[in-house]
Amino acid sequence: MPRSIDLDTLLRIPTVVDFDISPDERHVCFVWNKTGRLQLYLLTLPEGAIEQLTFDPESKLGPRFSPNGEKLAYAQDYQGDEKFDLFVMDLASRKSVNITPETNFAIYPHIRWSPDGERMAFSSNRTGKFSIYAMLSSGGEATMLCDHKYSDSDPEWSPDGRYVAFTSLIKGQDHGVFIVPSKGGEPVQIRDPEEAVDAFSPDWSPDGEKIAFVSSSKGSYDIGLYDVGKRCVEWVTDARYESVGPSWSRDGRFLAFLLNREGNVSIAIRNKDGATRFFEVGPGIHSHVRFTPDSGSVAFIYSGPKNPPDLWILNLADGMTRQLTNSLPPSVSPEIFVAPRIVKYPTFDRRMISAFLYSPQNLLERQLAPAIVWVHGGPTAQHRNDWYVAIQHLVNQGFVILAPNYRGSTGYGREFRVANRFVLGKNDLADAIAGAEFLKEQEIGDPAKIGITGSSYGGYLTMCALTKYPDIWAAGSALVPFLNWFTEVASEREDLQYWDRENMGDPVKDKERFREASPIFYMDRIKAPVQMIAGKHDPRCPASEAEQAREALARLGVDFEFKVYPDEGHGFRKLENMIDAFKKRSFFFQKHLMKEGP
Repeated sequence: MPRSIDLDTLLRIPTVVDFDISPDERHVCFVWNKTGRLQLYLLTLPEGAIEQLTFDPESKLGPRFSPNGEKLAYAQDYQGDEKFDLFVMDLASRKSVNITPETNFAIYPHIRWSPDGERMAFSSNRTGKFSIYAMLSSGGEATMLCDHKYSDSDPEWSPDGRYVAFTSLIKGQDHGVFIVPSKGGEPVQIRDPEEAVDAFSPDWSPDGEKIAFVSSSKGSYDIGLYDVGKRCVEWVTDARYESVGPSWSRDGRFLAFLLNREGNVSIAIRNKDGATRFFEVGPGIHSHVRFTPDSGSVAFIYSGPKNPPDLWILNLADGMTRQLTNSLPPSVSPEIFVAPRIVKYPTFDRRMISAFLYSPQNLLERQLAPAIVWVHGGPTAQHRNDWYVAIQHLVNQGFVILAPNYRGSTGYGREFRVANRFVLGKNDLADAIAGAEFLKEQEIGDPAKIGITGSSYGGYLTMCALTKYPDIWAAGSALVPFLNWFTEVASEREDLQYWDRENMGDPVKDKERFREASPIFYMDRIKAPVQMIAGKHDPRCPASEAEQAREALARLGVDFEFKVYPDEGHGFRKLENMIDAFKKRSFFFQKHLMKEGP
């Protein structure tokens, strides 16, 4: 039987978050939290030597080499506030310059150099709405490329530098890809040929003739190719499985994308003739696929339930993969981790819900263990077969974990993804409740010892569950939650407001819907102990949301725990805070769901 492992050890296992490849193929710059902070590292190929590039305590994201490979751009925020500044490092001297100093607005950490290296494109809400801007790579005034009513992100330069393609959130959960002159002008939306196409994640072909994108127009996330000259679309995938993340090789011979099968994501490589090959290291998640400049290899991040996210490289000639970083220390055996199995159960209207079930390795047959329903955030996201150290620790402590992909999740087609539009906090909540009933009916979990937890939107659904279905739960822990749709929409960032209004409605016109979906108005129904954890600088689910609940719980005399981290935002980037928060949650569930306690 594998030995137990403490949460400190687990959380100190670093993870690779993002990377870029230098134009000369000699280096990979990647984001790694080996020191407990998200810092930049430089890996030399093929030797594999690793050098740390940044050292100050703030988080770094989105590294991108300049076209000549002499400089490195990256984004840095402050205590998790997501108001990123853009920095440029001279790789010869290792000195960095902040080219957007004294900003008091948000910048997405998606930075793109122009092909000549003279300018950068990025998305910012400096005028109150996220729009695409371009500025000199040395700094100075930023120019808005177009001004329309939509929320814009993910700019990508055309190979000749004359245009920028970008994604806009348009209506509901539909997106559009627009093309605008790089010096500013009227944007043109991708159409096929007359009707606008739901599209996002644009990537230009090297000759500039086509743009690869993701679309749900056919009923699932598919890869399409937009012919810029003919203004028409060719479809690459057939809607059988969801596909995302298109990326061209530098010579245009290949198009890579990611294929999602029930929460396992593999790499697909399509050649010019349309033949497609599939690759994977093993079950789990392959992401951030990027071709080397010679188009002979593909670098990517691979992770799984027994594998922390690490850098790998795939040789296209022989199909062999090689691991470039090794985050799992030799002292930690992969045998201690549990691989989940997929289960399906019916919700109230007989719709089948897919979920990942984690069972303790030493659980005896027919033994009823304390159980936790683990609700993912998003809500348009998916619990996948990935690296979740907090889950692994709880399973190692003897808990059964059920992680449902409720209505509103990605990975199961467009109709399923939009099925909770205007019923947020209702149908998705019902699917989580049906998961708890499944644990009871299948005699998997102890009916008297079932808890619920989640972060962000998962924290919101946790509080909905505790207030709307109070008799099911023995305990509930909500991380970075919101509880009041009225104050959430009023205080969150502009792009999030836009999504909420498109998918929840208007707080004035739809007042009753907002109230019914807000657990803050039903706190008196709670019967189970509650834990709430938040970050002071959270721009998505402000700490004031959890503070409203704290006041109500204290007034009602409910057993609760409460913690706000003064130097965090939405989630926990600093290792010491992450360890503290996840320990608090683990001890909370041990205290209330296990006879022997922590």
